Amino acid sequence: MFYKNPLVPLKFFLAFLLIVSGTKLQAQGHYTGSSFNPNDYFIPPSPGWVFSLYYSYSKQDFYNNSGDKSDKFEISQSPPLSIELSQNVSTSSIIPMILYFGKGKILNARWGASLLPIANKPNASIVLDFYSGQNNAGEQVININSFGLGDFYIQPIWLTWEKENLATSISYGLWMPTGKYKTNSPENVGLGYWSHNFRIASRIKPIPKISFTTALTYELNSKQKGIDYIEGSHLTYDISSSYNFTMGHEIGLYGYSTWQTSNDKGEKGSELKDKIYGIGAYGSYWFIPGKIGVLARFTDNFGIRNRYAGLSVQLGINYLLL
Repeated sequence: MFYKNPLVPLKFFLAFLLIVSGTKLQAQGHYTGSSFNPNDYFIPPSPGWVFSLYYSYSKQDFYNNSGDKSDKFEISQSPPLSIELSQNVSTSSIIPMILYFGKGKILNARWGASLLPIANKPNASIVLDFYSGQNNAGEQVININSFGLGDFYIQPIWLTWEKENLATSISYGLWMPTGKYKTNSPENVGLGYWSHNFRIASRIKPIPKISFTTALTYELNSKQKGIDYIEGSHLTYDISSSYNFTMGHEIGLYGYSTWQTSNDKGEKGSELKDKIYGIGAYGSYWFIPGKIGVLARFTDNFGIRNRYAGLSVQLGINYLLL
């Protein structure tokens, strides 16, 4: 079809893009690989409370099923109509974290619980250039800026067994859809569905200052609010190592792989499955050993398929009452 006014198909495509972008941003599940440092999967011997406050920033692009950035869309070959998309998508999050390590034991294991109320600020600056033949026929700029309480994570079941240099943990956590969500809105802060996280983790310490950790997390999702869609399940494998200094300071490396293990369901579901890999490093420093410290993390994601992802940085402060 030939349009006399090139901005007409541009506006139709822009509306379509916003709907698709909103869906794609949500179609990734809640859990992000390597969210925890190597020793954070395990409950320490001393009971008490840990209060943390983290700031997280990520710069993201959408990668298609071939692993390429989606930045150009062809509408038709004759006449030649296409749209070039320049994306600047980022997310800032404030993450308070509350951990409790209980007294005594359950099933001969140390026990605890955790809470993560998250505040998200997604931002997007999108420039659309509309081309007809060799001529630039129009340009549209949109800016998305939202802020609000994100989905809430609670981990009521958390057990750790430890003997000599080997520790094993199991946990169950629930993501509750408390964040602002409206079907097809590009300004969503939450995902609009419940997620169940089941995790098992193991740690070995060949010597007291060095540890190696692996963890397996399975995420199961419910139906998304207001739409016939259920995000497929995901399986994430985390691997990490750390070195502890005399005063409790710590450095470490980590990596992860996430695969979508089941198809999306519903009329809006896709047969394409997403996956992602990541590597990163972190370091922590204690101003008052065992009481107050700071932490920094950097993660680079790669091998991305059918989802948004990019670089991410986290900075945080920890306060312990043990």
